[in-house]
Amino acid sequence: MDMKRHLKSALKQLGFDKPRKAQIIPMNTLDAEQDAIVIAATGSGKQVIYETVGLAHSDKLTIVIEPLLALIYNQVQTLQEHGVSADYIDMTRSKEEIDKILHKARKGKLNFLYVTPERLQNHVFIETMQHSDIFMIVADECHCITEWGYTFRDAYLHISNFIGKLKRKPVICACSATISADSLNTIRDSLHMDKPVILCSDLRRDNLILLKKDVTCNKKTLEERLEFRIKKLCKLIDKYHKDGSVLIFAQTTTYVDALYNILGEIYSGDVTRYHSRIKPKRRKKELLFDFLQGKRKIMISTSAFSMGIDVSDIELVVHFNAPISMTDYIQQIGRAGRDGRKAHCILFYDQNGDDEAISNSFIKKAKKQSPKAAKVIKTKLNQVHNFIHREYRIHSDNCMVCDILEHQGQHEVKTCKRCTVCARKRRNSK
Repeated sequence: MDMKRHLKSALKQLGFDKPRKAQIIPMNTLDAEQDAIVIAATGSGKQVIYETVGLAHSDKLTIVIEPLLALIYNQVQTLQEHGVSADYIDMTRSKEEIDKILHKARKGKLNFLYVTPERLQNHVFIETMQHSDIFMIVADECHCITEWGYTFRDAYLHISNFIGKLKRKPVICACSATISADSLNTIRDSLHMDKPVILCSDLRRDNLILLKKDVTCNKKTLEERLEFRIKKLCKLIDKYHKDGSVLIFAQTTTYVDALYNILGEIYSGDVTRYHSRIKPKRRKKELLFDFLQGKRKIMISTSAFSMGIDVSDIELVVHFNAPISMTDYIQQIGRAGRDGRKAHCILFYDQNGDDEAISNSFIKKAKKQSPKAAKVIKTKLNQVHNFIHREYRIHSDNCMVCDILEHQGQHEVKTCKRCTVCARKRRNSK
């Protein structure tokens, strides 16, 4: 299938000579003003799809809804570097800056505007968009609608209200690498989509080596057990950190700060951090860009850094604690190896109950919000626990990659031959 000339021109401006095969149909679909849900592996270029189509219609506005500020900063910076008229609205922008951005959007002088879903409930924003020429609305990382909408970010469930208030319904594009089959109807309805085309490509990432590492320690105190775990972490960094970057995920801000202080002394000048409680917000932005621009090579973060961040040379991802959901895990390992080179993704687990205690705190917190939120969180945590449980208790023969793909609705029989499970099977067969 061929691409139209204006799409090719837009793609070239973004720095690409030609599209990937899996990008052509989604681009043509959106260009034809047909709503689409695009499901593709992390690092497969979903961002390029909607950026190309939006740029091909540069006389109109494309609104991109992102779940995280880190995503917004990263994408806007990339577009601006290619001479594209793109901007964002967040809490760090002054009223004067926001007014200027909205004025540009209304006058047709802005091509891309990046916001979080909460912005869509702002009355001034709604009124401005009602008088703007909008070609497309993109819900990037649209799995957040079902992952977060029923817990702590109900703004995701009200996106359809915003779209319904517009004078003309724009093209709607929803993108993610982690959409389950049973969530498609919810995503469609939440985005006010009109008979969307479902476009799903192969979700495998063969350059990622998935490993689980038992960091169980029999020491009595939590401090001693954490010290043991940190020593294991440093060994992995020393082994796999060559010329690329390292991304370490911790479950809480307390863990992130502790790791930052300890690793900052060991790897002096090379460590940064990112989480929601860093103040002021401008300082948090600076820390993010230190990593994005390669000034510091080791990032320690909560899930605030889990989606869509395009750092091409991440060669090692470590989960210091078990992730809160399989979706989070898939998104987070998806940051690795985006340059196509081999990358290692290592999941720590223990049998002491330390990570379980963190999980229980999330459930307790969710209960204060609503019984439904607590149930959602508990279900997600159980999925992660089962993923780990199969390995160290039941000794399942399930390849880790096959397990992940099955979670995403892609039934795969071809094993990766390199993950922890596959490597163990190979050793046992000798």
